[in-house]
Amino acid sequence: MDRHLIDLNAEIHKYLSKDFYPFKTFNGSAVNITVRQMMSHTAGLYRGVTVEDFDKLLLRRADNVSHTIPPFNDEPLIFKPGTNWSYSNYGYQMVGALIESILHNTYENEIQKMFTQLNMKSTFSERREAIYKHRPQYYHLSDGTSGTLVKCDMIDDLISYSGYWPAGGLISSAEDILKFGNAMISSYKGTNGFLSERTVQELWSPETRGMSIPYPLNTSEYAKGWMIVKDPSPFKQVIWHAGDITGVSTTFKLYPAENMVAVAYVNMGGLFDELEEFTIKVANMFKDIL
Repeated sequence: MDRHLIDLNAEIHKYLSKDFYPFKTFNGSAVNITVRQMMSHTAGLYRGVTVEDFDKLLLRRADNVSHTIPPFNDEPLIFKPGTNWSYSNYGYQMVGALIESILHNTYENEIQKMFTQLNMKSTFSERREAIYKHRPQYYHLSDGTSGTLVKCDMIDDLISYSGYWPAGGLISSAEDILKFGNAMISSYKGTNGFLSERTVQELWSPETRGMSIPYPLNTSEYAKGWMIVKDPSPFKQVIWHAGDITGVSTTFKLYPAENMVAVAYVNMGGLFDELEEFTIKVANMFKDIL
C-alpha cells in the first residue's frame, strides 16, 4: 500500500487470473470480490484450514502461498461479498497470493524483509523440516474445556504448514511481537519509516460497521487484519488481534495513545478468555504508572 501497487477497491482478478482463482457466484448470480473485502473478512469465503480440511492438507507441501489456494477453489461463498463478516483463514491465504502476484516474489521472502527491518530475530516462516530453538511442548485439555492436561501432536505432525504463513504459520516470540507493535504505533504517529501514517490509518479503518461480529461478543469492529474495540474506555483506542491453533493461544493489543503494547502467549489451546482478561489487567496496571 505504501508503494501504491495495489488498489483496495479493485476486484481481485485485476491481480489474479481466472485460471488461478475462478470467478464466483452467489445464489446463482455472478459476484465480484474486492481486495478490501478479502482483507476485512467480508468476501464471503468459508473459514478454511480447519480439522475438516486435513484431508486436503495432509502432508501437502507448498513452496509458496499461491500453491495452497487450488485445493479450496471450488468452495462456495457463504454470503454475498460485502454484506456480512466471517473470519476466513483461507481469505488471508488469498491475500498472500495477491502479494506474490503483485510483487513477483514469494510471501516468505517478502515477510522476511519485514522481520529483518524490525530486527525480529526470533520470528520465522514455519517449515516442517526446521528445528526451532526453545520451541515448547504444546498442551490442551482432554475434553477441550476441562479434564486432564495432555500433550498435543505438533501441527507439523499432521500437516505441512509450509506455505500457510498468511493464515498463521509463523513462529515468533513475545519480544519480537512487541517490536512489531511498537513499529505500528510509531508509524501511526508518523515517527518512523516502517509504514506511512496514511497506510496504518487505512489498515485500522473499520470495514464492518452495521455487521455482527460475534468474536468476541460483538465488542469490536474489523478493519484490515486488525480488530478495533468499539468502546475502549478507559483507553482512547485499542487495536488488537488474537490467535488459537493446536496447543497455542495468543493475544496482541496496541494502545497508541499510551504508546503501549500488550502481548500474551501460552503453549496451550483454548485459553482466549483467560488471555483476554490477563492482557486487560496488565494494560490497566501500566496505564496507571505511565
